[in-house]
Amino acid sequence: MDLEDDPEKQLKYIDFIDIYADLDDNERAEYQRDYPNEAKTMSRFAERFIEQGRLEGRQEGRQEGQAMILLRQLQLKFENVPEAVRRKIEHADPQTLLAWSERVLTAAGIEQVIGD
Repeated sequence: MDLEDDPEKQLKYIDFIDIYADLDDNERAEYQRDYPNEAKTMSRFAERFIEQGRLEGRQEGRQEGQAMILLRQLQLKFENVPEAVRRKIEHADPQTLLAWSERVLTAAGIEQVIGD
């Protein structure tokens, strides 16, 4: 940790060491006993990494939910939703999905909703 100042690189090194060291439970306990400061630092980085993954997972879940609702709205209003439109919706960012969801209320056709 003393050799690298960049926290992102430290995280990469810690991740690399953790993966390739492949310590079993006994070895991990021994490491924590012999190197308490390093173990504490690794734990903080691991917690940060896990939290970052959780946040990304929540965001993906919200985005999938928005896409699912938009698809359902289109299906209810226009009955048939072409596969190309489905793919476009599934790959859209949250702001675009929100804008499209608002357009559903007044659109006369799918093109008016999804059209750029």
